Amino acid sequence: MSKGYLVLIGGGEDTSLIYNKIIALAGGKDKARIAIIPSASSHVRTTMSGYEDYFINELGLPEQNIWSVPLSLVDDESTPNENEQLWKDNASNIEYAEKIKKYNIVFFVGGDQRRYIDALKSNNTNSTLLNAIIEVYENNGIIVGTSAGTNILCTTSIGGGRSEEALTNKAVYNEKEDDGQKLLLLKGLGLIDNIIFDTHFSQRGRLGRLIESAIISKNRYGIGISEKTAVVYYPDNSIEIIGYGHVFMIDLKTANQLNDADQPLHVLNIMVHLLSHGDKYYIAENKFEPYNLKENIINTPYFDAADYHISLNVFKEYETSNIIINYMIDNEAKDVIALMDYNKQYTIGDNSYFIRFVEKDNTNAFFCKMSIDESGDKIDFYSGVNIYTDVVPMLYSNADNKAKGFQAIVFGNDNSFITVVYDDKESLPVCDAKVEIFNKDNKLIFKTGTDKFGKADAKNVLISGEVYYLKISYDYGVLTKKILFNKNMTGICLR
Repeated sequence: MSKGYLVLIGGGEDTSLIYNKIIALAGGKDKARIAIIPSASSHVRTTMSGYEDYFINELGLPEQNIWSVPLSLVDDESTPNENEQLWKDNASNIEYAEKIKKYNIVFFVGGDQRRYIDALKSNNTNSTLLNAIIEVYENNGIIVGTSAGTNILCTTSIGGGRSEEALTNKAVYNEKEDDGQKLLLLKGLGLIDNIIFDTHFSQRGRLGRLIESAIISKNRYGIGISEKTAVVYYPDNSIEIIGYGHVFMIDLKTANQLNDADQPLHVLNIMVHLLSHGDKYYIAENKFEPYNLKENIINTPYFDAADYHISLNVFKEYETSNIIINYMIDNEAKDVIALMDYNKQYTIGDNSYFIRFVEKDNTNAFFCKMSIDESGDKIDFYSGVNIYTDVVPMLYSNADNKAKGFQAIVFGNDNSFITVVYDDKESLPVCDAKVEIFNKDNKLIFKTGTDKFGKADAKNVLISGEVYYLKISYDYGVLTKKILFNKNMTGICLR
């Protein structure tokens, strides 16, 4: 026996592009036999009939090759004459367990992944049905999940929480502790180790919670999958991207975590890869293989450079993809700062975060415009690998005197003291702002103007543990602040 395939779908609208790939992996329409696990859904009967109709009438599979497994913890209100909650114990049904072994595709639908745990496990012990599903996978079968069905397949499952909540609040590990405003981590079904998955990724800005979840659960890799997009995980430990959106892959091997366990997360040099349709990544070898139609654009951006902004909400819809593509790999910026929560909706007091994305010598980027379905419409596909990412705590602080029209972020990175100045109305970088640093004796020790990205870097100038006075001038405005410098000091947003 050999392990088969995992097909991990990021949720959203079902697309034949992905499901036809699954059917091809199974040997074609005549050989594909699909068992549907509907128990995450709150409308089990509707979900079952909807997928049965889709597989048979849209994708052309034989009706006898489709089976919806009667497994549910809740009643479907759309079927008043039947109580689907009576199916709750069917995971221990030996007949169903033996039957599912005759199928080469097991499909976990979307919904609430906590229902999968409750239905398929008891006191952290696998049910008869779950063991049979694992046997299908280990006998060259295909396990498919979408949305919650993807999240549940790894050893640790993300059960809830926004990126902002994941970074600012402590994680919880059961529903009783979850107040709906924290990162909820659950034990998953355990089909794959050392990787944690997340879905609806670009649409819901989930990079923050994926990073936090991977670190807490001690998984080296995190894979975030956008809607209408899938990751095919092959037996040789490689992945291939299928679909219309992006996949974010994080690798914590190079990461440097600076905080203690009881402190806010502060981690540098997380490796981030942005993947899209046709790309392959060989995890064991850390080798990226772009789709053969994509051209290298790291030194020759495909489009004219877009206006560069300081992002004020890195976790809003599509913003992380926008930053990496439009500001970095298809633009001139090599070092980008993005605030987590400028409007302070999710901050605790004045404590917040910013995310820093940095290109280095081994960063690479690729692009092509192509059609991937029968519509013939051509779509832009970007890939970017080896983008170094920092998650840095930040304090919103009033400057000693406020300047109208601009604000600044300051932080330490090794022996550098970095200042980023931006327009507080349009979030555009302020170039040619004058940055001056004075020592405790009020002697000027550093003076420069910000570059076109609003940045000034005082490298190897300041001494860790010493107090300095920062002065930022632009037009008729001045910001001043007393700063205690430390290597890799957390950020301060001067407002």
